Amino acid sequence: MSLQKNQTVSLVKGGRPLLTQVKMGLGWEPAYRAKDIDLDASVIAYGPQRNHLDSCYFGKLTVLGGAIRHSGDNLTGEGAGDDEVITVDLGRLPAEATGLVFTVNSFSGQKFTEVAKAYCRLLDAATGEELVRFDLTSAEPRTGVMMCKLIRQFSGEWEMTAMGSFVKARTVRDMVRPAAAAL
Repeated sequence: MSLQKNQTVSLVKGGRPLLTQVKMGLGWEPAYRAKDIDLDASVIAYGPQRNHLDSCYFGKLTVLGGAIRHSGDNLTGEGAGDDEVITVDLGRLPAEATGLVFTVNSFSGQKFTEVAKAYCRLLDAATGEELVRFDLTSAEPRTGVMMCKLIRQFSGEWEMTAMGSFVKARTVRDMVRPAAAAL
């Protein structure tokens, strides 16, 4: 299952959850000639009225009773693979959490087009299967992106939509309003 921008898929098949845990991975390469590049992975949780419940990011590594966990801040992109990872246990999310928006920000202010090999992706935490992936380097010259959203349906099932919507935002705080509008 690999989604393109604006495609939606149910995370339940035959009444059984396809996914119980998802992981967001963010990766990029360090800058060698310029100042360090600091990208930040975040997930913003909303209630049924698009009300902001909480945000999980480098400054708040665990939210919603531990259902969402962040691996910690990587300030440079040093190292292979995902530089920051957020794990979401869908079954442990409180009932009032009905929407999640996964975001990336360029805290140091570089536009994504200025960052080498920058990407974000959402994976099935159990299998490692990539569900959504965006190459940020060849994307838009902005500092924020809403990667994808998960919406809890009235049945309790989750639907995921690949977004790839770029905005001018350097912090997760700057993303709360545009992400709510995108739900």
